[in-house]
Amino acid sequence: MPKQKYRLDVLLFCLCCEFGGCTWARPGTPPSIASAASAPEGPRTLLAAGNPTPFDALTPYGRRDALRQMAWRENVLVGFGKAAFVRELDHAQLANVLRFLDAENYLPLLEKDLIGPPLRLPAPSAQVEQDLLTLQQFGEEDDRRRADAAASTTAIGAPAVLQRYQALFGKRLSPAALVGQQSGDLLILFDAAARAGNGNPDSRTLDDMLAVHHEFTARGIDTRRTLDASMLYAMLAARRFEGARAFAATRPHLANIAVPQVEDPLGPGFKGRSVFAYDAPRNTLRRQALPAESGAKLVMVVGAGCHNSDNALQAIHEDAALQARLQGVKLVLITAPAAPVETRLIAAWNAANPAMPMRAPYSAQEWQAIQVTGIPAFYLLRNGKVVRQHAGWPAEGKAALSGLIDAAAK
Repeated sequence: MPKQKYRLDVLLFCLCCEFGGCTWARPGTPPSIASAASAPEGPRTLLAAGNPTPFDALTPYGRRDALRQMAWRENVLVGFGKAAFVRELDHAQLANVLRFLDAENYLPLLEKDLIGPPLRLPAPSAQVEQDLLTLQQFGEEDDRRRADAAASTTAIGAPAVLQRYQALFGKRLSPAALVGQQSGDLLILFDAAARAGNGNPDSRTLDDMLAVHHEFTARGIDTRRTLDASMLYAMLAARRFEGARAFAATRPHLANIAVPQVEDPLGPGFKGRSVFAYDAPRNTLRRQALPAESGAKLVMVVGAGCHNSDNALQAIHEDAALQARLQGVKLVLITAPAAPVETRLIAAWNAANPAMPMRAPYSAQEWQAIQVTGIPAFYLLRNGKVVRQHAGWPAEGKAALSGLIDAAAK
């Protein structure tokens, strides 16, 4: 089964990386990006020394934002964020920046987002910029804490990052306050809501994003450079399909995103966990109830655009004995609860593996007992509660998965 079948639509992959706390170069990225900063006068040295570089084409804020999102291991560049580049640069400037980073292989992917003129907004206020940085740092620390902790079976109150977001930005997001915000601060408010909403799609952050986006429109600010795509991503992650369909219909550059239709025979009164089964020919999601939460069950969470998920799925696809063992412990194969429904991944997998279908969680709320901080991830549940888990797909991934299968069978 060709691995390229698992490629997600460019829009959703880009934004998952942008607001999912990861950077563009992941393990398995073409080697060119890892070679750029190895020389004494590589990009890191030149940028730190304040020498003229292609980064000078960015606004001062854009340059600071881009530098903060660059990840280094010693003098080797291993990742970068894309938002500032796509928002602020024209084609030639983007090509120059990527060439400087020895990352030209990303140009065909990023240049597709250069829609309309560059977005060059006034500089944000120092306090609003600092508050965004505080939120980003807190979010990264919270992600690490949750990744190290045992999965919770009960969510009490709002996640910590949402509380910090509300404390930092809540007063600025009232309708009256938004009208008085300067345009550069609006951009930061939008990004703060997107960051806080990542992993928390059912929260009020989506409505905050919508309010800021409406203010952009009211001021005649072109939202085609990442802002529309970010808005659509958040709506799809929150399962607001009708709103997402209406939003995309008014924006020709989003016309290639076919928002699926939904059939929900269970209705709003359903209690328990449910999933969407995807009918690719009809582009329809049909809600299905999962069996009652009794006994042992193994849940596997994967995502598109993730080479580790690719590797895990490929290993399972090629191993009939492993498939039989997974079916024996009632494997539930799903995409991430807080991500948009990854229809291309689901359709490709199900076409090749009809006996082991992949589905999408109906909502993050129903699946809150499974705290997904990285993919692929595997969770052993007993009577609906997580008792053991494993994340990632290292070289010994099959052995770790076999250990969970053994534990489930006991």
